Amino acid sequence: MATEPIGITIGLNELKFFHFESTTRLNEMKNPLPIDGYEFQFDMQSDINEKEKLFNIMLSTTLYEKHSNVTKVELAKMKSLISFRIINFEDVIKKENNQIAIPDQLIVIASGIAISTARGMFAMCVKDKVINNAMIPILDPQIFLPKKSTPN
Repeated sequence: MATEPIGITIGLNELKFFHFESTTRLNEMKNPLPIDGYEFQFDMQSDINEKEKLFNIMLSTTLYEKHSNVTKVELAKMKSLISFRIINFEDVIKKENNQIAIPDQLIVIASGIAISTARGMFAMCVKDKVINNAMIPILDPQIFLPKKSTPN
């Protein structure tokens, strides 16, 4: 939802690391790949808890060994959650006709923090593995904004 910038007052409510799993391929690797031999994929899902005034982001991060633009082999997967308490919830989250509108500004802020948090978690998970040179890149959090449909 594109809107004029609004004042958003948020705080971290909860950080959770759910799990890290490595594939057979990773367990068989003897040497790290070059930095451009890795590719990350992110699946970000969000929800609102109106009662607690929370905005939650569940982030699944998957690391691939990149052979080409179409051929990739999964190496590892991590799942994490970051929860934000929205102090001025009623000013930020609007509800009309049972539809909740989340401002783009909140999505961008929260996504950036979620990715940065996942970067640290991922680094700790791979620090003793052959893929310890695989780092979540710095991303523009606007890539996590919902795709806008264009009128016909």
